[in-house]
Amino acid sequence: MSACERAVLCFILLFGLNQPLPYVTAGKILIWPGEFSHWLNVRVIIEELVARGHSVTIITHSATPSVKTEQSPGYNVEIVPVPHTKQDVIDNMDRFMKYWIYDLQNDNMVQSFLKLRDILDLTAKQNHALCRGLFAREGLLEKWRKEPFDVLLTDPTNMCGELLALKLNLPFIISLRFSFGSALERLCGQLPTPPSHVPAIGLGYTNPMDFPQRVKNMLFNLFQDCLFTFLTMTKWDPLYTELMGK
Repeated sequence: MSACERAVLCFILLFGLNQPLPYVTAGKILIWPGEFSHWLNVRVIIEELVARGHSVTIITHSATPSVKTEQSPGYNVEIVPVPHTKQDVIDNMDRFMKYWIYDLQNDNMVQSFLKLRDILDLTAKQNHALCRGLFAREGLLEKWRKEPFDVLLTDPTNMCGELLALKLNLPFIISLRFSFGSALERLCGQLPTPPSHVPAIGLGYTNPMDFPQRVKNMLFNLFQDCLFTFLTMTKWDPLYTELMGK
């Protein structure tokens, strides 16, 4: 390298060092978290966002058993009144967990479908109340439309998150701990999970599976698909049509 070339290279390096460093401004984020372990999953994200100077607004309801509702700098909360109580939410979750841990393995597919349907029907009813309560508050929605939110972070265990993003014209990010049988991940997120190789969440199997386990794994995924499709068609399609007006 000649002396002239070295001089040019040094000039370019010095010129680059003299430029102001790029910076990132803090943003405003709307967050609709889930409950229980789903809240714990997203709480870590929220704490880090606040620590980095971002402003977060949390959407929750008056019966929440887990979401932090105390306001603090950078942490704002909007509470939607619902007709059920905190104890109602806890009791339904206790009923679900007790059945899933202790009784599910003793029931056949039809029995488990019917019992899980009853539990999920109540969950859907509570979730319906939250969705209707939120979208009935036109003043709050208009206020959020005027605020410079950058993104909506939502958990699909709380339905209507993507509907809120649509109404506010916001991009949205899904934060999902897991769904049983990976039904949400497979049917909505197109996650490749061949049942002969990937153990379904909820069965407790590990890879590799033997042949009977693979058969049960396939049937379990099919069962979760049917349950998810049934709930979507009977519970959520009519509500989305009602809230969207079309």
